[in-house]
Amino acid sequence: MATRQPVATSNGLAVIGKRVPLKDAYEKVTGSLEYAVDFSLPGMLVAKVLRSPYAHARIKRIDTSKAEALTGVAAAITYQDVPDEEWLDRSLNYLGPVLEDRPRFAGREVAAVAAVDYHTAEAALRLIEIEWEELPHVFDIMAAVEPGAPQVASFGNVREAVVEEGDLEQGFAAADLVIEHDTRMGQQQHAPLGRNAAIARWKGDKLTLWTSTQTPFQLRDSLARHLGLPQNKVRVVNHPAGASNGLWWTNNFHFLAAHLARKAGKPVKLELTQEECFATVKRRDKPVSKVRLGLKRDGTFTAIHFKHYFDNGAYGYKPYPYESVSDLWGGQRPAIRFEYYGVSTNLVTAGCMRGVGDLSMGFTMEQAIDRAAEALGLNPLEIRLKNHIRAGDPIYSQKFVFKRLGAPFPGEYLSSGALDQCILKGAEAFRWSEKWKGWGQPTEVDGSKRRGVGMATATHICGGRHLGCPSVVVKVNHDGTVHIFTGVGQQGQGADTTQAQIAAEALGVPVETFVGTHGDTDTCPWSPATVASVNSHQTGMATRLAAVDARRQVLELAGLMMEVAPEDLDIKNGVVFVKGSPDRSLPFSEVTSMKHPVYLTPPDIIGRATANLPESQIAKMFMSHFVELEVDTDTGEVKVLNFVGAHDSGTIINPSICENQVYGGFLLGAGHALTEDMVFDEQTGRVLNPSFLDYKVLTTVDMPTGEGSDMSALFADCYDPLGPYGVKSIGEGATCPVPAAVGQALYNALGIRLDNPPFTPEAILEALRQQRNGKEAHSNGHAGR
Repeated sequence: MATRQPVATSNGLAVIGKRVPLKDAYEKVTGSLEYAVDFSLPGMLVAKVLRSPYAHARIKRIDTSKAEALTGVAAAITYQDVPDEEWLDRSLNYLGPVLEDRPRFAGREVAAVAAVDYHTAEAALRLIEIEWEELPHVFDIMAAVEPGAPQVASFGNVREAVVEEGDLEQGFAAADLVIEHDTRMGQQQHAPLGRNAAIARWKGDKLTLWTSTQTPFQLRDSLARHLGLPQNKVRVVNHPAGASNGLWWTNNFHFLAAHLARKAGKPVKLELTQEECFATVKRRDKPVSKVRLGLKRDGTFTAIHFKHYFDNGAYGYKPYPYESVSDLWGGQRPAIRFEYYGVSTNLVTAGCMRGVGDLSMGFTMEQAIDRAAEALGLNPLEIRLKNHIRAGDPIYSQKFVFKRLGAPFPGEYLSSGALDQCILKGAEAFRWSEKWKGWGQPTEVDGSKRRGVGMATATHICGGRHLGCPSVVVKVNHDGTVHIFTGVGQQGQGADTTQAQIAAEALGVPVETFVGTHGDTDTCPWSPATVASVNSHQTGMATRLAAVDARRQVLELAGLMMEVAPEDLDIKNGVVFVKGSPDRSLPFSEVTSMKHPVYLTPPDIIGRATANLPESQIAKMFMSHFVELEVDTDTGEVKVLNFVGAHDSGTIINPSICENQVYGGFLLGAGHALTEDMVFDEQTGRVLNPSFLDYKVLTTVDMPTGEGSDMSALFADCYDPLGPYGVKSIGEGATCPVPAAVGQALYNALGIRLDNPPFTPEAILEALRQQRNGKEAHSNGHAGR
């Protein structure tokens, strides 16, 4: 059962802060919302892909002649039919050719065919002849960094980055206690409930591609570069994506569809199967993290040295995991050195997934803080309250981004922060003081069932200047209805609704009058990818300014009609009126439909704006999660009993949407902690559990239910000076603290530290067995000095 907590008032705002229904709610519940897999064109062919059975191999010979001769086959392509240049994803999730003669993971595309139906296409794949030469491969991340390891990528196996500040040696010398802690995490899949497709059509020299993506303009730009076309010769028409969680960005299958359609001379639809979605596109990286934490006896942090190895898979190119952990614990100005190693392996490409480095690095850091607090006799709340950053503190995590872009780092400072509210309000709502019994102490024991509580904190970015400048158009129709055009990607997060609420607030009209077009690169203005929790905070800036621009034009027109200076007019609830004389008014729709007194036609009111974050300040979201678990020591089964998520996301645009983000984020993070793990064949690297049958995600039935169980989301009262109406972001951060909170709760229930999720029943039973044998189970950390 979910409990709705009261949300702080939005200072008299009319639309912001209200539980406005989702714009696409009716389409969703009636099954009429059109995803890319639902889209088709007359005369459309269908495509299938042939994939490598080897982790690393060279194609010595490939022959598609028999496949192309099969009746009903219109085209077949191999690496010989596409440019051999590598294409680069803007966020560095992919660097490689569309097709190549040296596939680097089992499941990599080696050929594709387009035919009149799927049976013919699949038959054609079986007729393609390939002569292979197997090559050495490497799967383990730490083996891949060793000298002499098989080379996966052309640039080598390791890309490096560093964020540092202060004198690390001096910081550790000042410490009374040094904690060292190492972790490994499992490999999580984005596990989208919906599949994806790319439908490509050429008309002359112009390509149109229909797909579901978070990155419509980045996809358009990448296709144009790859195909050698001007950007106005490539159009991406975006469809909603179901719970992408970072999977559906600019992906290689988009390029395959474009090449097949051009060769066939007909529209082509490449629709991925569920297994292909799981095993051939992208996954969350598998991290190995090592941290040294220096502290004073009172819990003050003096130094943090963090080494983070993360698996890029076969085609990832990231040297940096997009994290804010290096900022979060800067409240007492410890010396820091964060080293990042993006490692190439012969597994399916790894890249960004919801929360990115703030989930994986945050897990390790939170566990190290727990160990330190226990050693110093501190409560988990007080050590965090003592060390977290606050508004005005310097932050350094973006240093590497500026270095990569060849720009000097200007110095950045936190624009707002209320993590202290999240910790204290969350603890109160959770009844932490009643339930907390001490480190390694269960809350309750009933036979084989032991209960424990845990908490953890996290932070995450709210977009970034380097992502680019969002642009938005707000068009007011003659009847007073409004059409908003943005480049955002829709993935179930309610972006179309929240952008409409921001615009409606600025324009002064009901949100019900709004419709939107999002992610059509021919009709919408350029915007950054819908990544890094960019929409509400950064894109929202442009949306508000575009609506303010439209409002200015309406007031100028109304001023002519009413013979009043525009600055003496206001708009509220769809009515234009004279300030101080509300009886002198006109309906908004009357103003927009009347003939212009000079031009004698109804007005064309089009607001537009481009915006970006300021140079010296940056906003971050903060969150503190509390969880109560019950563990059955006979079976190893874990049941979630209670959950409280306390978030600082600035002003809350729509409480219902934000609550759903918190609950969905908890479910995703808890799955990573308890059940989810991709299993690879030890010989070939092939994914062995590429479906919901064998890959165990948590669902709504795993959420807290029954008597005494509850889950709630609450929000700090914090106004960010940068965001529209004080808004920050929420989406990605909602998953970041969960694995660490679950790990702490398990420790308190069992008295055993479990450091390497997922904490499956088998892992818990093995830890209990080791405990009985006098060993510390799954523990890589130790305290020194």
